[in-house]
Amino acid sequence: METPPANQTERTCPWCGSARTRLVMRGYTGPTDETDQYFSCDDCNKVTFELVAKSAREMRLGRFRAGGIYQDRVHHTRYQVSRILKVGLNEYLVYLKPIVANELATSSAGSSASL
Repeated sequence: METPPANQTERTCPWCGSARTRLVMRGYTGPTDETDQYFSCDDCNKVTFELVAKSAREMRLGRFRAGGIYQDRVHHTRYQVSRILKVGLNEYLVYLKPIVANELATSSAGSSASL
């Protein structure tokens, strides 16, 4: 098992609470050519995205905005968009925070109570 560099914080899986995770860093140099940054859990085998890269066209079609919801249909997970950063002429980084099922239930209960 690889040890993360000392400057990296340990990531805990939001879905099962395990600390046995592997980080895949975004970047075009190094061991992978990943456009997105995520970590995968060794216990529940779920992937958790931290940021995803989108083109200007994808941004218009997806209607991404801070505070909105991003759905990962492949892994059946949902995220709240925490911020959007334009990093090039045609690239945006969408920062994500996972929405765990019990958080979704409490936020829905709170919002339905205020209606």
